[in-house]
Amino acid sequence: MIVEFSVKNFRSIKELQTISFVATGLKSAEKYAEVDKNNIVEEGGMQLFKTLGIYGANASGKSNVVKAFSCFIKTITQEPSSQSNLSELCDPFLFQENAAETESFFQIVLIITGVKYRYGFTVKRNKPNKDGILGYSQEVVTNEWLYGQKQKNMRPLFKRSGQKVNSNLPDADKIPTSTPYEHSLFLTYAAAFQTREECCNEIRNFFKFFTIHNLNPLNHIDSDTSIYYVYHSDEKKAMIDLLSVFDLKYHDIYIEEDLPIETITKNDIFLTKRKHNQDVILNLRKNESEGTQKLFDLAGLLLRAFNSIPSSGFLILDEIDSNFHPALLIKLISLFNNPEINKANSQLLFTSHDTNLMSPAIARRDQFYFTEKNEDESTRLYSLADLRGIRNDADFARQYLGGYYGALPILEDYETTTTTNERTVELETK
Repeated sequence: MIVEFSVKNFRSIKELQTISFVATGLKSAEKYAEVDKNNIVEEGGMQLFKTLGIYGANASGKSNVVKAFSCFIKTITQEPSSQSNLSELCDPFLFQENAAETESFFQIVLIITGVKYRYGFTVKRNKPNKDGILGYSQEVVTNEWLYGQKQKNMRPLFKRSGQKVNSNLPDADKIPTSTPYEHSLFLTYAAAFQTREECCNEIRNFFKFFTIHNLNPLNHIDSDTSIYYVYHSDEKKAMIDLLSVFDLKYHDIYIEEDLPIETITKNDIFLTKRKHNQDVILNLRKNESEGTQKLFDLAGLLLRAFNSIPSSGFLILDEIDSNFHPALLIKLISLFNNPEINKANSQLLFTSHDTNLMSPAIARRDQFYFTEKNEDESTRLYSLADLRGIRNDADFARQYLGGYYGALPILEDYETTTTTNERTVELETK
């Protein structure tokens, strides 16, 4: 399970910002005692949340926090290559001197099979030498580290500076002490020399097989998992049952032709609704709304996260409220927090503008984070639990919209802004 993620000097994030799944010492009001019971899981001696939400104004940096997390995961899971895969991570805060020469920092703390690990690295764009020649790697890893838990303490498993590595891994004698390229992660390089059960492989495989994010350019979720459930008849009922929870009541879902699974798209998926003893057949792509298609895609991921995987999964959903009704969102969050449904204790990190989720009956104060812009255009990330004087049974949504917590857009009158801009142009012309 994820404990926390930290990032520094990435896009709008200048200073170190951390989002933590660790529950604080606060307690829900007595009437919401079930929230504490349902939303928190004990793992590795820690109390961890299953859901966290990030709120804030447009352009305040919500998506940059989860994008940093997503790019971090993507980089770890890619196979070692002679070509750099660090370009997305080397995107430093621009409102600073010599931005292109600065390092970006990324670090994760997580628990796998009861063992806590802390893994991270710093990266930067490569700099031409004195003759103006750029090295083989467009971007470089400047530092990298992995710490593992031994009893109650954390001890270094490897530490890397440049391409040189000081390794304390159990099988260190089998692994070279330098990376083949400046852009190569030692974690992925070492994993190639380890068995599946050893630490570098465990960390990579957790992110490779048990994490999913929807941060592609169109903010769409991949359909492959849902198609798998429809394609295999013995799995299809679970898909139909889950969709019915969200008021999408289908009698059947099927693929009309005998197609190889790797070629199937939503154009090939048909849904049957039975009305007045007659079947009405709908094509998923042509006849159903964007929201229904998104929910179809998400349903397969939920089934896998809740039941099918041997470990806790992790989902990142940016703009979770896009195309979804507020009541549907509340139901989705409640499924994650329900221990009878989410038996694997999978976790969800999401961004949203929908304040219907901001209720003490749904989540605690320390499950809500906010982003806002500082004067220098950098992002500040903070938890509602960091603010004093907020009751645990307060109307979080009302107080947030009322400006109690910050993280709201600063709006101006259009006429005043237009007049001011015109006056500025007139003065500059003179």
